[in-house]
Amino acid sequence: MAGGSPMLRAALWYADLGYRVLPCAPGRKTLLTRHGLHDATTDAEQIERWWSEHPDANIAIRTDGLVVIDIDGPENTWLADQPQRRSELERAPTSLTPRGGRQHLFRQPALGVAPAPSRRLARHVDTRADGGYIVVPPSRCNGRGYRWLDGQDLSLSPEGLPEPPAWLVDALDEIANGAVRDAAGDGNPIPEGQRNATLARLAGAMRRVGMTRDEILAALNRVNVDRCRPPLDAREVARIADSIARYEPDAVSVALVEDHFAQDFRAPPAVEPQTVQQLLRNCPTLRAPVIVGLLRRGETMNVIAPPKTGKSWLVLGLAMAVATGRRWLDAFETVPGPVLIIDNELHAETLAHRIPQVAEALGVGLDEIGETICVQSLRGQLRDLFNLRPYFESLEPGRFALVALDAFYRFMPAGCDENDNGTMAGLYNHIDRYADRLGCSFVLIHHTTKGNQSAKAVTDVGAGAGSQSRATDTHLVMRPHEEPGAVVLDAAVRSWPPIEPMCLRWTFPVWTPAPDLDPAALRSEKPKRRKRDEPDATQREPPWDVQRFVEAFISDQPRSKAEVRALAKEQAGLSWRQTSDLLEIADAHGLVRRVKLPGRGGPVGYVRRRSNAGE
Repeated sequence: MAGGSPMLRAALWYADLGYRVLPCAPGRKTLLTRHGLHDATTDAEQIERWWSEHPDANIAIRTDGLVVIDIDGPENTWLADQPQRRSELERAPTSLTPRGGRQHLFRQPALGVAPAPSRRLARHVDTRADGGYIVVPPSRCNGRGYRWLDGQDLSLSPEGLPEPPAWLVDALDEIANGAVRDAAGDGNPIPEGQRNATLARLAGAMRRVGMTRDEILAALNRVNVDRCRPPLDAREVARIADSIARYEPDAVSVALVEDHFAQDFRAPPAVEPQTVQQLLRNCPTLRAPVIVGLLRRGETMNVIAPPKTGKSWLVLGLAMAVATGRRWLDAFETVPGPVLIIDNELHAETLAHRIPQVAEALGVGLDEIGETICVQSLRGQLRDLFNLRPYFESLEPGRFALVALDAFYRFMPAGCDENDNGTMAGLYNHIDRYADRLGCSFVLIHHTTKGNQSAKAVTDVGAGAGSQSRATDTHLVMRPHEEPGAVVLDAAVRSWPPIEPMCLRWTFPVWTPAPDLDPAALRSEKPKRRKRDEPDATQREPPWDVQRFVEAFISDQPRSKAEVRALAKEQAGLSWRQTSDLLEIADAHGLVRRVKLPGRGGPVGYVRRRSNAGE
């Protein structure tokens, strides 16, 4: 126990108090156990097996014997005018959720009927009881953690929890009895002797129309609680769901129930326009950011650069920044969240080789991104954007903060013309639909046309129809700088203030900021016209080779590297990078030697090395 993960130690702590524990997927509320809620246990060996397999798994506890008041959101106004009742709730152990809500834990009181797993107490106020579960501290969701109010751990056993105050008991009793009356009036009670067969028939009907095992189990649990007299054991209900889920759904029934014809062929229903008041009420804030200054959830961003420039390496670094919550390129803050990279260009082996290289260069541990970055290689599988529809629909909304498609041209359906505005707008509409459904942002890696890009506006850089830059929320471009191995990064953004262009230098395997370069110094692909008073090539000065450089700027008197750089720039117009390169070559060829500068400390000076005869 002492050597286990923090999550394991916390899970064992809850189990030792008497709470039945379950593991949830890291960063999520989804149970990882085969039988879901029914595998909840206080057995330490089982708990250690779960967390040895999933050391970062979130912790859930089953709420049998409890009543949990679940208040959603920090601005919830329930009991706002009754501070006494609010304070009575906070006398119970209170968990603060990542989204600003609260969960108050009470011992289950003696009600007229057994409470259901979940009931609505008020707007955005639910209860959790028998047949339910909650996620507890120190679990994390969407990069934020659960914690106990005032920082104190839960130290009470389920039997030691306080009972709800009298006014809350009355409300719970009224809800429970009202639910039983509603169930008795709306559905037929299922007597003993018919329970198994009836639940099996209901499960069969649900399976035929395509419902999953977990969906069937949830429905059967509801029927068992509301209609079976008396209810079956929960494990027996799970056994029925498992048995029926082995059968394949009926394709015709699925198509009829889900109305596939309407999804594929019918026009969408007319949408009633919103008034300004409705718009402002429904959309009080902008969407949550993913890359501050560039991109929000539900938005799309193009990353455009010439072929073989290194844009895939750039986006790989971006993925690691988002997955770990680090700043990207020292310029953009990120909001941490899981990332999915779908690569249609590289083999899986190449990706497996690249990822550790970039992580090491950025100082990112593989354990930091091992569970927060997912990679899907589609090289050779002929999967386009339309074929990927079932794939995107299978993903859980909110699971990823960012999805990167590399390279975009390989996701275009066969026969698509990237120069056709209508075609490209349709493709971006599909991406917008995926982004909206998944609640994530999309990054599309694309290439420029051949030729000079320096004179173009940001939105005109990129191959294909102009609608590509207009259809996205952010159009990020990389254009060659005058200095070899450097680019200028610039962007046109829709929901952010304009950004300042910045220079990047390629230092394999990552791009790093180059503040010493001028972002306006874009490389022109056209030869510059010689000015009238400029000498022709036969009259120009010879290029700066290392011998000429040493003779001009290195003397018998020591000069620091900064002094040499300043002198070379002033007298010859050499850049800092050129000066550094020439100094390194001169040092390697033995033309200069390093000396300590008097009174300054440290070997930072250079003097000219004379021949042995001269020395």
